[in-house]
Amino acid sequence: MVRPEDMWQCQTVNCGYIYNPDKGDRKGKIPKGTLFQDIPDDWRCPICGGTKKCFRPLMGEGSTKADCELPVETDPEKLTVAVSAAKMTDQKESDSMKKYVCEICGYVYDPAEGDSDGDIPAGTSFDDLPDYWTCPVCGASKDNFVLED
Repeated sequence: MVRPEDMWQCQTVNCGYIYNPDKGDRKGKIPKGTLFQDIPDDWRCPICGGTKKCFRPLMGEGSTKADCELPVETDPEKLTVAVSAAKMTDQKESDSMKKYVCEICGYVYDPAEGDSDGDIPAGTSFDDLPDYWTCPVCGASKDNFVLED
């Protein structure tokens, strides 16, 4: 059984993959029993594509410092799952600033204006509205809103 000092965790935001020498990395073709220090320098995190610099031991010296490089790739065939997800998140963020219409009364929620009566500041996307928020005109819940065409 591996010691926690021999397990390494990726420190990139929203990753946290843990390299366990007892399991290796099938995707990266690293056989079971290979210590992290013995992995080739060009190996990448199987989740986010970060370099070995992104990893820190789970315990012991050096376990909190983060100083990593994420891959820079433009060829869609070679993009990692995390990079593809980031592009989808960017698209979602731009979509989230779109207007939504209440199906009950026709009120249009515009993120650029917010909802001053409901203490929702301008710039608040529809997705970021609190779950308890309701239509300021008819009181309908967020479930009654659809994306404006």
